[in-house]
Amino acid sequence: MRVSIQWLRELLDTSWDTEEIAQRLTMGGIEVEAVEDAAPAFHGVVVAAVQSVASHPEADKLRVAQVDVGDGRLRTIVCGADNLTVGQRVPLAMPGAGLPGGRDIVISALRGITSEGMLCAAAELGLDDGSSGLLILDADAPIGADLRDHLGLDDQVLTLGITPNRGDALSVLGVARDLCALGAGTLRNPVEAMAECSWMTFGPGGASTPDDFSVHIATAAQGACPSYTALWIDGVPQRLPDRLHERLRRAGQRCIHPVVDLLNLYMLETGQPLHAFDAKTLQGGLSIRWAQDGEVLDALDGRDLPLASDMLVIADRAGPVALAGVIGGRRTAVSAQTQSIVLESAFFQPKVIQGRARRLGLQTDAAMRFERGVDFALAPAVAATVLTRLATLGKADLRETWSHTVLGQLPEHAPITLRRARLTRILGMDYEDTVVETALTRLGLRVSEIPDGWQAISPSHRFDLHIEADLIEEVGRIYGYERLPVHRPVGTLQPLAMARGPQPATLRGILQARDYHEVITYSFISRQAQDVFTPNADAPVLLNPLSTDLAVMRASLWPGLMQALQFNVKRQQDRVRIFELGRVFSANGQRLVLGGCMVGAADRESWAQPQRAADFYDLKGDVSALLALWPETEFSFRPLTDHPALHPGQAAEIWVADQRVGMLGALHPTLAAECDLDKSPFFFYLDIECLDGLVNVSRFRPLSPFPALRRDMALVIPDDIPAGTVLNVMRLNASGIVKEITIFDRYQGASLMVGTYSLAFALLLQDAERTLTDADVQAEMDRLLVAVRRLGSIGLRA
Repeated sequence: MRVSIQWLRELLDTSWDTEEIAQRLTMGGIEVEAVEDAAPAFHGVVVAAVQSVASHPEADKLRVAQVDVGDGRLRTIVCGADNLTVGQRVPLAMPGAGLPGGRDIVISALRGITSEGMLCAAAELGLDDGSSGLLILDADAPIGADLRDHLGLDDQVLTLGITPNRGDALSVLGVARDLCALGAGTLRNPVEAMAECSWMTFGPGGASTPDDFSVHIATAAQGACPSYTALWIDGVPQRLPDRLHERLRRAGQRCIHPVVDLLNLYMLETGQPLHAFDAKTLQGGLSIRWAQDGEVLDALDGRDLPLASDMLVIADRAGPVALAGVIGGRRTAVSAQTQSIVLESAFFQPKVIQGRARRLGLQTDAAMRFERGVDFALAPAVAATVLTRLATLGKADLRETWSHTVLGQLPEHAPITLRRARLTRILGMDYEDTVVETALTRLGLRVSEIPDGWQAISPSHRFDLHIEADLIEEVGRIYGYERLPVHRPVGTLQPLAMARGPQPATLRGILQARDYHEVITYSFISRQAQDVFTPNADAPVLLNPLSTDLAVMRASLWPGLMQALQFNVKRQQDRVRIFELGRVFSANGQRLVLGGCMVGAADRESWAQPQRAADFYDLKGDVSALLALWPETEFSFRPLTDHPALHPGQAAEIWVADQRVGMLGALHPTLAAECDLDKSPFFFYLDIECLDGLVNVSRFRPLSPFPALRRDMALVIPDDIPAGTVLNVMRLNASGIVKEITIFDRYQGASLMVGTYSLAFALLLQDAERTLTDADVQAEMDRLLVAVRRLGSIGLRA
């Protein structure tokens, strides 16, 4: 959201400068993402009155204007704008003026006629609002006035990052309230008091008038719309003042129609969404009801939207004219011919609006505010304020007999208890009672003291305050998190019986050292992506997803990693290695998992060696480096052939005893092709919570003073017996003198029988008490050979 400092100061009497406002807002929980000037630097541009316009004798697309800048003489200006007419007030860049982009204005001749300056469009001044042609100013703009002073351009704009729970801050008034609570100054409420309404207020049934205009809330919809104000107003402005146009531009909005622009300004100022119907197009008044299946709304965005029975609509006798709190319809939209409007200012319950706009592919400012919660007591007062402003801008008259407020049962905020002891425990310090009461009172809460703390009732604009923790957060941020005390931890150091598993930083460090980059992906994914990697997963399904692409909680990190991989590959990154340390979800809870993937060359390009594509064993090497953090644990890799997303011949599970702790493998070629990948990437994951329970302490063993011996053993093994199985059997059956067994060669070729392959093992033997003899070594080799032969027809290679 964008907030003008000038606009903010109209609502807040404060001595703070822009830098302090930005710093205090950020520390108070409303992040200021950027501070920028409202307009680029330029000078020498004044307000000019167009006295005459004539065609250029030498150029069909140029015209010659005589303009007055209030110095007693007319200036000749050559201009190509189509919207230049006599009587206008327009910006004139005088000779010597400097415009944005380093453009300097001088007296020059255009097709034989001397031009004493340049008439300016909004874009040429850095004030682009989507319009074309000259920037047309107010008819009463002071001639000769500096344009920067006339439009108040020496201003700054804050870009704010509003969190979803702070719907009350989606307005200039909401930001001013927060600053007031932070001690900035005195608040000036822009909403006029409603001591006496000039229209009638009715109960939820509504009322009819003799003029055949009514406002009625259907019985089934009264809980969804507890407050609805409709004012029939004759006479609408044909133009808004320049200052209001500028205010809208600085807020990031474009001008549409004077009435619509004014309502947008009041929405931005107060947080109350408003809508206007062309009164002459309404048939028989307004009814607030639930949509009927099959009804269609001709929406303002040009689409015909199919409505469902859980959508609240505003309808007349001919059908829906608006989707409540989201968007209006084309049939009743205001236009250049509109003479009378029906102004709508209402409160709709957030749960009635939530999800409806996204379901229809819409995102409107009104829906964003109603979804988060709008001040339920504000609607009639804002309607009165808009009516007053319309009367000052033109001849706007209220038809009292055709203007109503229909009130039902408005929400009530329950009292919230705040305990002193809990506040002290959470925030780490004792607060004086006056500090707590002042902070909550400044936020608009009604506070009363109770024996062990306080009770507070939140104001109508704070939908996010429900529980004690909410009040603690408010006290902390208003008091100032930067003022909380800093305590050094005090404790007694003592050795632990068993070290915990490796810390996340250690795991990250290993992968980063092996050229992996860490990513963070969404915990929500689409059901289709989920089914690719973990079909039939029992991960929770969101009841109100942001979109279909974020509909379920992830049961695996692989779908998110795949999206990140595709994103990089599509941007010419042919060597990608990424990992994520995050949580996956199931019906039984959540688990911490480390996942990663790789594709492309095994090593970075180098003159010292030719490039080769990474394969399964490169990935296995990276995973083995991680598993080396548990030196006392024997991990086994078992072939995996039935995973739906992995290549059956290049996939394995990682086991410890009878527990699976991870998985790795190549993506199935079919899936790789479906994902537009030329090569199959390789994926892995490790269940960190399973690994965390394993012993990872390296136990000290005295170094042997006796020499170590190495013996090699080459075995011929049937293809159906994995190398890992043979290695594990050898390690399990080896005696204490065997310190290490490794595979250093694999061969498969013409010298071996079909269906077999050869593995070469290196055995390191050493005794702690004596020097080994050849007989000792041979006995150990024979015993290992007998053990592996129990697996099948395994023999020594000749």
